[in-house]
Amino acid sequence: MSRLWSFDLDGVLAEPPFGWNPAINRNVSLERATDAALPPVPDTTMIDRLLTETWYRVRYVLRPPRPGALDAVRCASERGRVIVLTGRHERGRRQTQAWLIRYGFAELVDELVMNASALASARYKEAYLRRSGATLHVDDDAATVALLARNGVRSGLVEWPRNRNLTYPPGVTRCVDLREVQDLIRELSADD
Repeated sequence: MSRLWSFDLDGVLAEPPFGWNPAINRNVSLERATDAALPPVPDTTMIDRLLTETWYRVRYVLRPPRPGALDAVRCASERGRVIVLTGRHERGRRQTQAWLIRYGFAELVDELVMNASALASARYKEAYLRRSGATLHVDDDAATVALLARNGVRSGLVEWPRNRNLTYPPGVTRCVDLREVQDLIRELSADD
């Protein structure tokens, strides 16, 4: 059985600016969408092109990988397919791919999935992963992991101060660091 391992990028694989992660959504009570279909990708606009050539060129440049991130992705790639599923907008694809290459992730990742829709990150990941059959999604966003668990998608929560001390539904495993993510991947693939 081929397993699918899914990783968020910012706060999981990439260090957030200044080591501070304020973008975590703490709403762990989001309910499943009745229709979690991916919406069609809108046409590229002039603003999209302008942002691609300006803001997205510098937005992610100075984010190094988190300790243990490459080892966790390597561990997953030895046990199946790996995708990076990020809430980053599609406008930043070129820069995100360059980051994956620069830090050695590209050769381990089968697909980079970016949000080109108007859906919020948690809802986009819900729509994508509901149909993918992922073995595990690793994220740092409290709302995302809780929502995915309600959809039957096993989630590894990489802990940050903003996502601690919350109550998660069954299917969410807390991981203090990326070494614990590797342990979880090994555990979930042990029956192969």
